[in-house]
Amino acid sequence: MIQIKKCDELLKKTPSKSDYSEVISEDCVFYKEGKAVGLYIRLSKKELLGIRKAALTTKLQKSSRTRGLPTQSSVFGSLPRIARRNDFCRYSAKTKEERENNDLIFGFSKRLLEIYQEHLPSNLERDKQVIDESVEMDYRIQKDSPFLTANINVNHAIKYHRDTGNFKGNLSNVLILRHGIAGGELVFPEYGFALSQDDGFLAIFDGQTEIHGVMPIIKTDDNPYRASIVYYSLEQMKHCYPYKEEVERLQQKATERAIKRKDH
Repeated sequence: MIQIKKCDELLKKTPSKSDYSEVISEDCVFYKEGKAVGLYIRLSKKELLGIRKAALTTKLQKSSRTRGLPTQSSVFGSLPRIARRNDFCRYSAKTKEERENNDLIFGFSKRLLEIYQEHLPSNLERDKQVIDESVEMDYRIQKDSPFLTANINVNHAIKYHRDTGNFKGNLSNVLILRHGIAGGELVFPEYGFALSQDDGFLAIFDGQTEIHGVMPIIKTDDNPYRASIVYYSLEQMKHCYPYKEEVERLQQKATERAIKRKDH
C-alpha cells in the first residue's frame, strides 16, 4: 500500500466513484513498508451458514435511512458505561435476549482468530495481550479472544471516517453478507482503491489510521440486504470493575443522586 494523497477534507463526506480507480475483488494481503497490515479474503458459503442465520434472524433496531433502505443494527457482547443512560459495564441486551445468535456470532469469531493466526499472527498476539492486561474476565465471552463486542449493521453506508473508540493499534474487522444489492464498496481514497465488499468477503485493516467509507447502497432485487458484521473492543472497557463491583457502584450512584434531589 502506497499513499498517493491526503484526504482529510473528505471526512464526513459520502464516497464517490471519482475517489478510486481500482476495485479489489480477490483475496489479497496488504503490506506497508514490508509488513503485513491487513487482509481481504473470501470465505466459503459453508463457513458462513451460522453467522448468516444470525444476521437474517436478529431483531434489528432501525436508525437512519440509506437510499430508501432502512439502516438497522444489533449489538452483541460487552459495553462500557454510558453516563446518564447505562452507567455500568455490562453485556448488551441482545447478548441475553438472543442467546443462539450470540453463540453463532462469537462462534464465528473462532474462524476469525484462525485467519489472524495464519496471516497476522503478531497482531493477534499483541491484541490478546492488550485485552488480557486491560479487561476484566467478566466481560469476555471468549477467554482467548481479543474481541469483546460484535455489531450486525444492515444497509449501513457510512461516510468517510476513521474508526475511534477501540483499543489503540487494534485492526478493524468487517465481514460482508449481501443479496440484491449494488454498490456498497469500501473506499480508501488516500490509496485510490476500493474493496468490492462482495458476499462472503472479510476485510481486516487499520481503520484507526486509514480514512475509509462505504459507497451508496442501491436495491436491485426483492428482499435485499447488506449486512456488515464488525468485531472490535472498546478502549473504555479498561475502566470497568468486575461485574459485582459495577452493580455496587451503580447502586451507590443512584443513592447519591437520590440524596441530591432530596436536598434540592
